[in-house]
Amino acid sequence: MKFAFAAAYIISGLMFLTALLGGGLMRPAVDSLSEKTIEKAGFRKEYVVSADNRIDDLIYKSKQIELQIEKIRNFFSSEKIDESKYAREQNFMIERAVYDPFVKAVNYLYRVMFGFAGLVFLCFGIAFQAINSSLNLRKRVRRLEEIIAANHG
Repeated sequence: MKFAFAAAYIISGLMFLTALLGGGLMRPAVDSLSEKTIEKAGFRKEYVVSADNRIDDLIYKSKQIELQIEKIRNFFSSEKIDESKYAREQNFMIERAVYDPFVKAVNYLYRVMFGFAGLVFLCFGIAFQAINSSLNLRKRVRRLEEIIAANHG
């Protein structure tokens, strides 16, 4: 019985640590769990990356059109055009605006679930320890009753 409540206390402690440290030290593990859950639900990161790449391609094409317009405007002037402003960039718009907050929300959900599970295991540990203490107390009382009965008998 001691093993049962000790194991419940240890599991409870680990669950609470996971819940508390899920935003810091254990964040990679909890984020990985959240991403796998989201992926199993059908919302894959590859889809987000693909959509982001398409958006980046559209932005790049519009920048190239702007560059051509600038070149036509500056055809007769000696001004130099800063072509670095028109380079291709990765913006990660959907990933930052949708995917990352969704992962963070699932992360918080898992942390709450770990905290709740830790509380349940703590309650089991307390119950097992109370039952163990009660059984030990009954054994002691029986021994004392036997000793008293043997001395007065």
